[in-house]
Amino acid sequence: MEALVVRKLGDPTLPPGGEDSPFAAVSGDRPIPELSSPTSVRVRVAATSLNFATFLQVQGKYQERPLLPYVPGSDYAGVVDAVGPGVRRFRPGDRVCSLASVGSFAEFVVADEKALYAVPDRCDLVAAGALPVAFGTSHLALAHRAQLKAGQVLLVLGAAGGVGVSAVQIGKVCGAIVIAVAR
Repeated sequence: MEALVVRKLGDPTLPPGGEDSPFAAVSGDRPIPELSSPTSVRVRVAATSLNFATFLQVQGKYQERPLLPYVPGSDYAGVVDAVGPGVRRFRPGDRVCSLASVGSFAEFVVADEKALYAVPDRCDLVAAGALPVAFGTSHLALAHRAQLKAGQVLLVLGAAGGVGVSAVQIGKVCGAIVIAVAR
């Protein structure tokens, strides 16, 4: 399986394989992950996103510090490749997206079925691969914490980024008066 591997902490803007790069060269010698429990689902990753948290994690500046070496990446979308005997919601061939703490910068990732969301056929997998962190963050903040209601004013600073764009969209769906600011 091909994967991008963090071999040491450092500057994530350096190309893989260089002496100073935190990334080893992409290689196909990593084993395909096995199902780890009866409710495990293996997903062939079609799309993953680069989030600021991943950027900080590679630098060693994030609150979660995986043991080296590790495969970075959080949100992803793809197609179910294999399921454990206890899986009820998904079958091979189903389209899904999810959020992992690490591991999505690889061809395959394994997750518990409870951590996966079905992706409708009309939704592009590339778009679905960017949903979990950005929309999850905005939905938690606006719907659960702020309990945003129709007619309220929502000011979104940084409206051009992933979380900002999703906050604008969620605000509009909630019926808020949205003021979006970006530079």
